[in-house]
Amino acid sequence: MEVSLNFTEEPNPVVLGCPQGFPNYSNIQILTKNGEDVNEPQTRKVIKLSNDQMIWIGRQNHTQSNIFVGVHQGNTISLHPVLIQATLSQQINKQNKQQYSRNSALEDGLTYFEQRKMVAEEMGTNKSRRKMRQMETNKVEEENIVQAESIKEKFNQKQQEIQEQLEIEKEIHQMEEAAIKEELIPEFVKGNVPIFQIYNIRSIVSEEDMELLDISKLQVFISTKREDNLHYYHPQVIQIASGLIFDNKTKLTILKYLEYLNILFKFQFKQVFQNKNAQNIAQELGIYNCKLVTPILEKFYQATPGQGENVYNFSRSNFLKDKYICYIIVLHLFIHKFQFDIVPLAKYLKLDIKKLTMYCKECGCTVSKNNEKQIAKLKQFKQ
Repeated sequence: MEVSLNFTEEPNPVVLGCPQGFPNYSNIQILTKNGEDVNEPQTRKVIKLSNDQMIWIGRQNHTQSNIFVGVHQGNTISLHPVLIQATLSQQINKQNKQQYSRNSALEDGLTYFEQRKMVAEEMGTNKSRRKMRQMETNKVEEENIVQAESIKEKFNQKQQEIQEQLEIEKEIHQMEEAAIKEELIPEFVKGNVPIFQIYNIRSIVSEEDMELLDISKLQVFISTKREDNLHYYHPQVIQIASGLIFDNKTKLTILKYLEYLNILFKFQFKQVFQNKNAQNIAQELGIYNCKLVTPILEKFYQATPGQGENVYNFSRSNFLKDKYICYIIVLHLFIHKFQFDIVPLAKYLKLDIKKLTMYCKECGCTVSKNNEKQIAKLKQFKQ
């Protein structure tokens, strides 16, 4: 687009309106009354472009402006000046009208925001009106702010109460877990103690049991490696006895632990005994002394009166089954100097290796893989 400005006299500051948008500054040609090109005027006259107007800035002192009306002639727009004499009075009237609007707003008790909105609606541009409507949409009433703060305060208070309740429930849960753990596994000590002192072995095999245990068959087997005398021994016990290296100080003790482990294995698949007593059960399982049976029944079975004199019905719940497995694991730890491969034990207990790993962790062990072995190693309990 090309715009030509032709003046018959030196122009005052002018405002140029162009319906199709303004061309680049380089395409504007300004001519004086003599027809001279003033694209590079010597008197620092400047063309100023903005979003919706183009302003010619000339002399500083003026009381009137020229507004040009554009006439399309092909690709050229000729701008014809229209002289406005009353520009100054119009500005005064506009200011008076604005002041009247402000005074009316104050008399009506309008807020500052409402005043600005009213002025924008009456005399503002479309952009200012949209801005004020947007601000009004986003406006939050003071009473709503107060209400929101109250709700937030109540919410924070409720959250604190819930948090305190959760802490109490967590503490109760930890206490319950500790109580269950104490019931599930043999007597143990928390804190920084030597590994061999973590568990009280006498909570598994009492002194009286140790005196009653007969290890003669195991001693023969250790000496001869012949299994002739071990017809009624559990395969896991035979396997352990075959691979252990004994020292003179602990040999007898370890053999007694093995003997007691063999007795425990006899109860592996005995979930229920009907109308029995310790002596009947000892005879049924091939245990040579019924006094060894009584503490096992007390630890791993629930007794109810049976149909007859001095006989009972014994049943083992899932919890007591878990307890039975944990006691076997801890006894293995004492036999194997507090670390052992759990893969053979999982086979004989008919447990998935992951399940047995969970039992081992409950007993305070870490379980790590070493080739085809899964090594359970006892660690200290936290206080």
